[in-house]
Amino acid sequence: MKYKICVAIPIKSDNFNLNKKIIENGLDKSPDLIEFRFDYINETKYITHTFIKELMSVVPPKFPKIFTFRRKQEGGQYDLSINERIEVLSRLIEEKPDYLDIEMNSESVVLKSLIGLAYDNNIKLIFSYHDFEKSIICEETTEVLTRLNEKLKQIPSIDLNKLDGSIFKIILTAQVFDDNIKVLNICKKLSQQDKKFVCFAMGELGILSRILCVKFGSLWTYGSLEEKTAPGQIKIEKIREIHQLLFEN
Repeated sequence: MKYKICVAIPIKSDNFNLNKKIIENGLDKSPDLIEFRFDYINETKYITHTFIKELMSVVPPKFPKIFTFRRKQEGGQYDLSINERIEVLSRLIEEKPDYLDIEMNSESVVLKSLIGLAYDNNIKLIFSYHDFEKSIICEETTEVLTRLNEKLKQIPSIDLNKLDGSIFKIILTAQVFDDNIKVLNICKKLSQQDKKFVCFAMGELGILSRILCVKFGSLWTYGSLEEKTAPGQIKIEKIREIHQLLFEN
């Protein structure tokens, strides 16, 4: 069985030729999905509809694409106002990626503005949670998901039934090797609950969970090209090679 790997592409400038070269390099690695990290760009004013369309034109139309504009509290580069953040994310949604990654801890007004717009454009949502300091256990993971559900219940305009197709992304940080076991147990538990999820640990000590999470139900893992977009990220071709050794006859 081939397990899925998403290649993360940091978009740093509005230089189309440079971005095109990086994206084509990523596609040459045969990923299963591609993530555009727009929060790496040198100025947010460059994230225009025309700019996004140019980037999309490099990727085959039916190839799965994730758009991410990470807020500063969870690894992004910019500390934007709520309105500025909504404006950027709305532009991303309007260009119709397959997935939009949005933090679970986003303000309710951000979730209210963007979830409906995503539904209207037939975009699947990835609700992400990051802990850059530690790992957590299964019970704490349940609490994280419960808090998100309670927050969404307080927003009358959101149809919770439409969230059934959403993906929950829980990214932790390994401080010791045993944290890999904690994370893989979380994966197993979420899989038993029929959740759609992505889960592993960041950091050099979490590499094992990055590789094995897909075996325990994570929809995909993330690999890099030359530049990492998260601590402990390893190159996509290395992950693929290890997966072939471990999982393919």
